[in-house]
Amino acid sequence: MGRYEPRLFDEILAWLEVNGHWLDAPRLRTILRKQDDSSARVVGGTLQYILSRGDKRKWQNLARFCGSLFKRQPDADPLEPLFKEKSGDSHPLALPANLDPSFAAFYINRPKIRIQKEGKAVSVNARANLRFLLRSLFGAGAKSEAILYLLTHEGGRPREIADDVGMFWLSVHQALLDLSRSGLVLTRSKGKKVEYWLSQPKWWDFLASANYESSKPPKWINWLAIYSALSTAWKTVDELALRPHSDYMTSSKLQDSLEIVGHEFARAGYDTSRMPRPGLPPDVHQKMALRFLGEIIGVESV
Repeated sequence: MGRYEPRLFDEILAWLEVNGHWLDAPRLRTILRKQDDSSARVVGGTLQYILSRGDKRKWQNLARFCGSLFKRQPDADPLEPLFKEKSGDSHPLALPANLDPSFAAFYINRPKIRIQKEGKAVSVNARANLRFLLRSLFGAGAKSEAILYLLTHEGGRPREIADDVGMFWLSVHQALLDLSRSGLVLTRSKGKKVEYWLSQPKWWDFLASANYESSKPPKWINWLAIYSALSTAWKTVDELALRPHSDYMTSSKLQDSLEIVGHEFARAGYDTSRMPRPGLPPDVHQKMALRFLGEIIGVESV
C-alpha cells in the first residue's frame, strides 16, 4: 500500500528504525519465499536502508537473501519507480543525482530518503499489539507465534498454524512440542491427528497481570492472506490500466487473478460468494470481476 503513498512508505521506514528489533527475520524470510520475486526488490531496498542506519546484525542475512532472489530476475527493469499513482501510472523518475542508493541497489528508482518525523516506539501492552507482547515474553519465533494463534482459536495443528502465521511447519511443530512439556499448552486427539490447545482464561489472566490493555481477547486476522490477495489484485488492475487488452484477454487475466484473490480472502474468512465464475461473456465477466475487486479492496470502482 505504501507504494501508492510515499509519505506512508517513509513513515514505515521511520517505524522500522525504532521498532525493527520486534520483528522476526526468519519469519519474514519464509514469507518472502512464498511471494513473487519482485517483492524481494522492495524488501531488499528497505533492508539496505536499515542496514545503512547501522542495524547490521539482525538484517544482514535477510538482505543477502533478498539479493539472491533479485538475481533470479534477469529482466528486471533498472528504472522501475517505487511509487505509483492510484491510476497505476508511475511517479516521475528521480534524477540520477537524487537517487536513493539503498533502493537503486535493487534497481528501484526513488528519491533520496529524508525522514521528516521520527517513528514512535510500539506499545507492547496495547490490545492490537498482542504479537509484540508475546515476543517480549518469549522472544521472536515459533513459540510466540504458536501461542498467539492458540489464544485466538479453539486449537490447531502444526501445519495449519504454520500456514497462517507464515512460518516453516517443522519449526512450529517443535515449538508446540516444547510448549506442551510445560503443561500450559495441551494436546487432544481429533481423528488420527493431534491438535494443540490452551486454557484461554488462564492465559488471559496471566497476560492481564502484565498490564495488557484489553478487556476482551482480540480477533484473529489473517494479514498474510489479506495482503497476498491485495497485492495480486492491485498488480492486475495496474497492468490492465496501463496496457489495454481485448475484452477476452482482460477477462482471462482477471479470472487468473481472481482465483488467487478468492483463495486468499477465503482463507482470511471473507465472503467470496460474489466472485464471478468462468464461462460468462467476456464483457459481463469483466464488469463483475472489477466490481468484486473494488468491493474487496474497499473502493467504489477500480
